[in-house]
Amino acid sequence: MDYQQSWQGASARTQSRVDFIRSVYLWLMGGFAVAALGALSAPFVAAALIPVAGRFLGWVLFGVQFGTLMFASSVSRRKPLNRLAYGLFTFVSGVIAGIIALVIAQGAGFVPVFSALGLTGVVFLTLTVTAFVSKRDFSFLRNFVMVGIAVMFFGGLAAAIFHLQTFSLIISGVAVIACSAKLLWDTSAMLRTDDLGDPAGFALALFVSLYNIFISLMNLLGGRRR
Repeated sequence: MDYQQSWQGASARTQSRVDFIRSVYLWLMGGFAVAALGALSAPFVAAALIPVAGRFLGWVLFGVQFGTLMFASSVSRRKPLNRLAYGLFTFVSGVIAGIIALVIAQGAGFVPVFSALGLTGVVFLTLTVTAFVSKRDFSFLRNFVMVGIAVMFFGGLAAAIFHLQTFSLIISGVAVIACSAKLLWDTSAMLRTDDLGDPAGFALALFVSLYNIFISLMNLLGGRRR
């Protein structure tokens, strides 16, 4: 009887984790779909906001994106508000990615954009498979990720404020490495966590890492061609 109860308990826990992981990736795929809608609407959003924001459009969009990210993070467990917040953040992120893609395409064509998209997919699949197959705990990357993200954030601000193109490319390289490490860390944490009640929070973390990798790769590939 004890053996049967133990087996049933283990089976139930395994099924709960499978359902949780499936839910995380459903949230993530939904975020990609909303971001794609945002990217398609980017020309119209930009046309509507440029007369109001002018040359500060980029900063306005960055502020809105950061605000929606904080909102989505804070309500990730609160249904149905988490869906609204997650959708807002991914839509705004898609708009920004679409505008950046259009700017890069004007100077270097769409090849860097599609190349960055393909490479982001390769990074995602490679690191996800690595985490699933190895089953290692990648939390040892924590300090490296924190330092890398700090360099990416403050370095990116400095490059934008002072228009440092070469420095921006260096920061983009740092961002690709740091966010790839965070993607591996977050996927490992998703597989090992005992808290199965926040799939939206894990999906948000994965989306942010993939978004930053994509934007950074576009900047690297497009910057080299401009």
